[in-house]
Amino acid sequence: MASKIISEITLLTVFSCVFASFELCNTSEEPLKESREKTRLQTYSIFSSFKEMVTARNIRYLEPVRVSPRGSKKNPTYHGFFFYNCSQNELPQFDPSGRYLLGMRVFIKFREVTPTDRAEIGIFDLHRNNKWTKIGESTTWNHQQGCRLHWIPGSSEEVVWNDRSRDGKNLVSRIYNTRTRKTRTLPIPIYTISPDGKTALSINFERIVHKEGCRYMGIEDPYKNLWAPEQIGIWKMNLNTTEVKMILSLKEIAHLMYPNNLPFDTIGRTLYFFREGFNPSGNRFVAFVKNARHDTTITEGFSMNLEGKDVRYFYKEPSHHFWLNDEEIIADGTLGNTGYFLFKDDGTGIVKEKLIDSPNGHVSMHKNGEWFLMDTYNIDGYLYLYMFHIPTKKFIPLAKLKNNVDCPKGCGTYGPFRVDLHPRFSPDGKMISFDSTHEGFGRQIYIMDISYIVNNPPAL
Repeated sequence: MASKIISEITLLTVFSCVFASFELCNTSEEPLKESREKTRLQTYSIFSSFKEMVTARNIRYLEPVRVSPRGSKKNPTYHGFFFYNCSQNELPQFDPSGRYLLGMRVFIKFREVTPTDRAEIGIFDLHRNNKWTKIGESTTWNHQQGCRLHWIPGSSEEVVWNDRSRDGKNLVSRIYNTRTRKTRTLPIPIYTISPDGKTALSINFERIVHKEGCRYMGIEDPYKNLWAPEQIGIWKMNLNTTEVKMILSLKEIAHLMYPNNLPFDTIGRTLYFFREGFNPSGNRFVAFVKNARHDTTITEGFSMNLEGKDVRYFYKEPSHHFWLNDEEIIADGTLGNTGYFLFKDDGTGIVKEKLIDSPNGHVSMHKNGEWFLMDTYNIDGYLYLYMFHIPTKKFIPLAKLKNNVDCPKGCGTYGPFRVDLHPRFSPDGKMISFDSTHEGFGRQIYIMDISYIVNNPPAL
C-alpha cells in the first residue's frame, strides 16, 4: 500500500518546478490528501505489551519504501542520516514542507573511516521520484553520528554539516543555502542547534577516541595526555556573527564531578564531553560527560543554561533520551535496567518512574504529544520499529526488519559498524524515515506513511 501511495504522489506531481534552486513548487496538496484517505481502509495491530507484540502471529506491518538508490554490485552506494535527536526541532532531516529529505552517501562499510574517505551530502526530492541532488562533501564523518547533517531548525533554505578545513588542520562546519547555492564556512564543528536556529553548541570531536564508531579521523587531540584540560570543553557559537565562546571547560566539570578532590589516578584516562541537546524552549541543554579508562567508561548527564551556569546533575549512565518538556526527559535503560524512565531536571538524578517496559533503543515524541516512535537493537537477527500510544499505553508494530549486516562478529549488534534504525518523524507527523539494511543493500534510507495510525489512534 505504501509503495502505491508514493507512486501516485510521484506521478501526480507537477514536474515543471525548478529543483535546482530548491524553490518549493506551488503544487496542489490534493494528490497527497487523496492518497492518505485511501489508507483509511487499512487496519493495524494493537498490543498491550512489547512481549505480546513480538511473539504474536499474523501481525499487520506497514511497508517501507526505499528512497535511496543502491548503486550496482560493482559500485554500491550506501546512504544514511545517522540521526540522533533529543527534542522536537533537533537535527531535522525533512525540510519544513516535508518534501526534501537530507542524506549522506558513502562508499565504504565495515571498516574504520580514514581521513581520505569522502561522503557526499545531498537532498532527495520526494515529489520528483526521489531525485538526488549533491550539495557538498565531507571528510569528517563516522559510522554512528555521520557528520551531524541537518536543516537548520525552522529554515527551508539552509543545511549544515561538519567537515575539515581546506588545509586539513581544523574541524569546521559548512552551511549550504539551497536558494543561492552558496556555501559558507563556520570556524568550529556543530553538534546541535537551538530551536530558534540562532545558537550552535559544539564539543571537541577530536577527543572522542574511546567511543567506537563516533570518532572524526584526521585531527589529533592536542591535549590527549591531559585528563581534564582547561583549554577545551563545551563551545557556543552565534550562527549569525560566528562568534565562538567556551562556556564550560573540562577542568570546571571535573571539579563539579569531584567537589572534594580531583582524582589522582588519571593515567590512561580521558574526560570528554560527548553529547548536547536543547530542551524545547532552548534555554537549557543536557550534556554527557564520559570518564574513559582503557577498559571501561563511566558516563554522567548534566544540564545547564546557555552560559554554562546553573549546572545540575541529571542522571548516571545516560544514553538515548528525549525532552518531554522543559523539565522532564524520557530516557532508555540506565545502570543496566531495561525500559524507558522519567527523569526531572531537578538536580537529584533520581528516576521518577518507569514509563514503558520495552527494550532499550531510540525514542522520539510525536508533535501532538500522544505517540512515541521507537526502535530496538538486534533481537534474534531483527530490528523492531514501533509506536507507543501514550494515552492508552498500547504498542503499535510498524516493521520487523532483518538485520542484514554481514560483517565481523558482533558488529551487527552493538559494534561500531552497526546500522541502527534511528527513526524520525516528518514535520507534519504523518510520515517517518529511518536507516535500514533489511533488503541486503547495506545502509539505506526508507520512508513509511503512518498517517492512518496517527489519525485513528486506539480507543481509550
